[in-house]
Amino acid sequence: MTARALAGLLVLNAGYLVVGSSLLWAVRGYGSWREWARYAGLAYLLGIAGLGIVWTLMLVVGVPMRALAFLAGAVLLTVLCAIVGRARGRSRPGPSAPLVLTTLSLVSAVGIAAVGVFFEALFRAGRLHGLYAFDAWSFWVPKAKAIYAEGELDVDFLVQVAHPSYPPVVPLLDVAAFHAMGGVDVVTLHVQYWFYAVGFVAAIAGMLLGRIPGWILWPFVVLVLVAPRMSESLLVPQADFLLQFLVVAAVVAAVFWLREEAGWPLPVLVVLLGAAVLTKREGLLLAAVVFAALAVASADRLRTAWPKLAVAGLAVAAIAMPWRLWYRDHGLTGESPPGFLPPLDRVEESLRLSLDVLLDPALWSLLTVLGIAAVVLSAIWGDRRLALFVGTLLVLLVLGGAWVSAAFTDLPISADEAVNPIVRYTGGIALLAGVVCPILLAGIWAGSRRGTEAVP
Repeated sequence: MTARALAGLLVLNAGYLVVGSSLLWAVRGYGSWREWARYAGLAYLLGIAGLGIVWTLMLVVGVPMRALAFLAGAVLLTVLCAIVGRARGRSRPGPSAPLVLTTLSLVSAVGIAAVGVFFEALFRAGRLHGLYAFDAWSFWVPKAKAIYAEGELDVDFLVQVAHPSYPPVVPLLDVAAFHAMGGVDVVTLHVQYWFYAVGFVAAIAGMLLGRIPGWILWPFVVLVLVAPRMSESLLVPQADFLLQFLVVAAVVAAVFWLREEAGWPLPVLVVLLGAAVLTKREGLLLAAVVFAALAVASADRLRTAWPKLAVAGLAVAAIAMPWRLWYRDHGLTGESPPGFLPPLDRVEESLRLSLDVLLDPALWSLLTVLGIAAVVLSAIWGDRRLALFVGTLLVLLVLGGAWVSAAFTDLPISADEAVNPIVRYTGGIALLAGVVCPILLAGIWAGSRRGTEAVP
């Protein structure tokens, strides 16, 4: 069963890559096959995001979510992307130039080897990992089992499990994995989450290599993976890390957009954040924070940048709407706090809790401290627009975490994950800090080199 299940997962994730590659081809195209390989990780995440959106819409409109429906959704999205790509004049990737090995590429090879060793060990752990996490066996996987058995989400079932109004992307992806594996294999299911982590690292490395020196990038990639809370929880079959992967990849796309690259980063950001808002209820908060930080960082380009951000924000809201209408129409509640403004007596305690968790080295090692330091240094010597964006983003994320703890009055002010999600929420901030650090430091390095070269 395990060999059959692993082979099925391999085919499924290859399918995500194919769908995402067609989506990214429609948005930006590929100059060469090497460029396609470089962006393969991003394409993989886009495949998951795009299919998560399509499958959620199919579920909401009442399509029986059997194996054929999952396949039909993938084929439909791929064909649609192919039509759009052709209409936009995209051509097939051309031949690649010969690969030239340099000192930096050797450094990158060492980094890739270290990451490979980590993922090899993680794969062996995931292949026989039991379903131990409480949220995973209490409601995430049961929802997937229900869709797998019935082809739909039955309201009578949903009201019997926790968080019935949580968005359905993760259960739908689990159902796709069950079909690929040939049955409800909740052990091998952990390997699917291994694929998500590999795809995320490939996406970040692919987007940043060539823009950031390897000796700056790879130490941070390794540091992110070995941070205590990260390495312990990457394989847990629940929504937290997938949500964070989507949002952090969207933030990197936002960085490219701020640097006025071609128009492709904004559509990519919309797809990734659109999937994020259908992954977990915090996705709405995280998407709003990303757009708010982008608005602040592009305030000097108000007439040109803000209308585009408004359209992108409306697109993400439109993606989120069908699921919200569905669960409200079926009498489900639970996504919103009792009131938007939290009680004053909880605000100070919640903010202190948010900061304490953020700066806890037992959870995140040095990631968050290095992220804050990189923002400060970049504001002084580096790309100030980027420093403003990241700094605003980090501040709003911390305030958002404090608001969640304060506004949901049934949550005790505690870092205990069994009663308060603040640690899982803050994991996204730590992951973001580890990814933006090399971007910010590379800007400082480039500025210092230009300054040195300018000296006669």
